[in-house]
Amino acid sequence: MVKNRKYLDLVLYPNRSLTLTSLILLALIFTLLSFLISFYFINNGAWPVGVFLFVDLLIILLAFKINYNSSKKYERIILNEKLLIKKINFKGNERTIKIEPSWLRLKVKCHNNSGHLEIISKGKSQIIGNYLNIIELKKLAKEIKKALIIREKELSLNF
Repeated sequence: MVKNRKYLDLVLYPNRSLTLTSLILLALIFTLLSFLISFYFINNGAWPVGVFLFVDLLIILLAFKINYNSSKKYERIILNEKLLIKKINFKGNERTIKIEPSWLRLKVKCHNNSGHLEIISKGKSQIIGNYLNIIELKKLAKEIKKALIIREKELSLNF
């Protein structure tokens, strides 16, 4: 086996629904509409409606921020001597998991229209791709299996 040869190097990103520009535009539209509607109700003496609209606006903006931050996370899968899974969160913090690929099993688990890929080795399991759809998960499993086969063939030839 060639030292430090990469048999697989994949980066998995969540599907993004909004770009930063469209997110800002949507937030501005919600803010403007909330202020206009609140102003109307406050002028007509129904000030509690304005307060509830403001609280609703804060909840919507918080949900947009959480959604945008979660779309920044990604996972990187590298197969060389070991299988490395690097999980990077939205802050950029990295967590690396090393797995022995000789004993590897892959399971695609589906629940309704979502699921995840479970990588199992020596009784330990690691879940990846929980933001991918079923078709993408099956393609991912095939890619990993293909790379594992190539790695095993090279190992057996070099023995």
